[in-house]
Amino acid sequence: MKAEFLIDYCHQGDWEPQGGQRQSPIDIQTSQTETNDTLANIEVNFSETTATFFNNGQNLQLLAAGQASFNNRLFNFVQMHFHADSEHRLNGAIFPLEGHFLFQSPSGQLGVIGVFYQVGEFNPDFEHVLNQYDQGKGEGNFSVEGLIPKDKSYYHYIGSLTTPPLTEGVEWYVMQTVLEVSAEQVLRFIAIHGRNSRKCQLINDRKVLSYKE
Repeated sequence: MKAEFLIDYCHQGDWEPQGGQRQSPIDIQTSQTETNDTLANIEVNFSETTATFFNNGQNLQLLAAGQASFNNRLFNFVQMHFHADSEHRLNGAIFPLEGHFLFQSPSGQLGVIGVFYQVGEFNPDFEHVLNQYDQGKGEGNFSVEGLIPKDKSYYHYIGSLTTPPLTEGVEWYVMQTVLEVSAEQVLRFIAIHGRNSRKCQLINDRKVLSYKE
């Protein structure tokens, strides 16, 4: 069943508010990334195996209980959602799907794990997501084992939410390892959700850091 939303990806210029110098997504140029000794491993733990479906008018989300450690700071899981095509680019390349896993610290700081997916093997964990999206309500079982890479090497920069209100100051951790979903799963996502990728934004004077686990 095709979902209905309150924002139009064909008219992104109408989104409010616009402006700001630290918007997301961006094109990550790996040759221009920098290393930084202050970065640390990311740890992710989901304490529940059920997720609740929610359409917030901008994307289809799954809400669940979990935590992540970003640079030795604790963040609580808020929701996961997906974009087709990918919003971030890697050396100009666009992937057919990108997952966003949103976390929030007790102080309100937002951190997002971004994951690229390329067409390949059938992904059972993404199939659970699609089944819940297709139902459009209620709770369902989920696992992120096939949705977030085991190797959590990442690219890090400060950006924004990619849907209104486009809030800046968001910590982005874009995984370097690319996972797989099947071509049929990508088409099924688009049939349910539609294409929902925001255009790339100017990087301006921001640095993109690279961290190897």
